[in-house]
Amino acid sequence: MMRYLLAGLTLAILACATAAQIPGASAQLASHQRYRDSDRGDPETWVSLGERLFFDARLSGTGRTACASCHDPAYAFAEPRRTSDSDGGRPGRRNAPSLLDVGLRPILMWDGRFPTLEHQALSPFQRGEMGIGVDEAIRRVNADPAYVHLYRELLGRRPSAADIAHALAAFQRTLISTESRVDRFLATGERLLTRLEYDGFRVFTERAACGNCHELFPARRDGRKSRRPLFTDFRFHNLGIGFRSGRFADTGRYELTGDEEDVGAFRTPSLRNAARSAPYMHDGSLPTLEVVVEFYNAGGRPNPNLSPLIRPLFLADHEKAALVAFLYALTEDDPGHHGRQSRR
Repeated sequence: MMRYLLAGLTLAILACATAAQIPGASAQLASHQRYRDSDRGDPETWVSLGERLFFDARLSGTGRTACASCHDPAYAFAEPRRTSDSDGGRPGRRNAPSLLDVGLRPILMWDGRFPTLEHQALSPFQRGEMGIGVDEAIRRVNADPAYVHLYRELLGRRPSAADIAHALAAFQRTLISTESRVDRFLATGERLLTRLEYDGFRVFTERAACGNCHELFPARRDGRKSRRPLFTDFRFHNLGIGFRSGRFADTGRYELTGDEEDVGAFRTPSLRNAARSAPYMHDGSLPTLEVVVEFYNAGGRPNPNLSPLIRPLFLADHEKAALVAFLYALTEDDPGHHGRQSRR
């Protein structure tokens, strides 16, 4: 009983911590609001349209690639490969992250290049990942009587590029992870974790201080604290991933900001459903949660920009095993509920 009382005290401290303001959050919210204000029609129809577009491989050059090809519902809308391939088979640089809870993120992509889902939605066409450009995607959508009918019901006209982006964003905002045992434990303090998982929670919050980056209740888009545990700070950190021979193969956030402090820094991903979304890190270089824990235990990979939050942890074997068990306990209870097509 005492260990659960201690857990309750720990949770109270975590929940009462002041949320740090996300840089640029107000500007991102304003941009997002401009998109949402232009939406018309039944929200459920927008979601249905977005889901149809998300799974439609006809919107690719080969007819074999859809959004769901890289964001597979079976893997928490992530991908089990290290990095994604384009429609034409060209290897990408980065791993496709999970889209669960993506609508709660104040900034998107590993390097934070997009402020909203609407901004991001057409980028796979613009960057050649789908094998066709935006104009061709619009042409194909307008050539489909079902799409045209649904858009006419919503808008009274044929769809534009912005309308396609609206629909895709609407669907992705419905991809909310369901409750896990850890969620219920955090909410109630009841004995819902095994002894090993609970010990892992203590390692996570205390000994390893994982919450420095994987905050339970981070700041939301509007700067207020999240009401549900998301296990991320939405910020960018350098762990040394990809640093070899004195340089980074991918400089990450630096490509956008040009700030030397951002060299090798990438967004902190949420840990919800982490067990379902292997491999890990921006380049997919760590294949299992066990390997991830070993990486952090060793203090990351030394480089000139290594985050000051990263240090050797000197965890014992039983502590590492407990931490992995806790991470597995972050898996949602009902992983098959997201979207109609994902359940087929």
